[in-house]
Amino acid sequence: MEADVAAADVAVALGDVEVARAALAEARAQESQERVRLSRHVLIAPYDAVVVQRMKELGSVLAAGEPLFTLVAPETVWALAYVDEGRAGAIRVGQPAEIRLRSLPHRAFTGRVARIDIESDRVSEERRVSVACDNCPEAFHLGEQVEVLITTGVLEYAILVPETAIETLNGVTGTVWVVNGGSLHRRQVTLGERTLDSRLAVSDGLAPDARVVTALRPGLREGRWARVVNEEAPE
Repeated sequence: MEADVAAADVAVALGDVEVARAALAEARAQESQERVRLSRHVLIAPYDAVVVQRMKELGSVLAAGEPLFTLVAPETVWALAYVDEGRAGAIRVGQPAEIRLRSLPHRAFTGRVARIDIESDRVSEERRVSVACDNCPEAFHLGEQVEVLITTGVLEYAILVPETAIETLNGVTGTVWVVNGGSLHRRQVTLGERTLDSRLAVSDGLAPDARVVTALRPGLREGRWARVVNEEAPE
């Protein structure tokens, strides 16, 4: 008799175990369902980013497609330079650049041209050039003004003439005055690169040792006697 009672108790216990297992399986399925439901209400950034702006507060109701955060990836911050179209023709992607932040004017950061917009500003007639910074500080401030210097070429040797000393300048050619044999002469020259201090490199039309008049004065005329009193070394 006692053996039968014990066997019945075992059967009941085993039944309870199966019920518990079924309840556990159901709980796990419910947990999985709730995780899926929760995942639909969790915002995950597609990349490691810094929150720049939060448009809504906790508990606010959002409409479909309404923005909630503005994010930025620090390693993708670029400097935007506006370059006059007349001086933008030599700019190429990959060229080295120097960046100075307005908040750190005495420090120069290196960079490179990352993108040149295909469309210029029709009002200002400027080309938008994006420059990626190589070693900019970790603490950055979006919208800060910067000064960008792009190196488009290096002149190992050139005859540089101030733009103000060139007559009939059309961007490609012009006329300069030179001192040759103690007298003034006009020379038609072909012009090349322009420096930041508004000097133009003479690519053709002058001898390497030509002495160019760098400041126009009233009374210049062909064959007039002249002598060199101040001459800058060619760069």
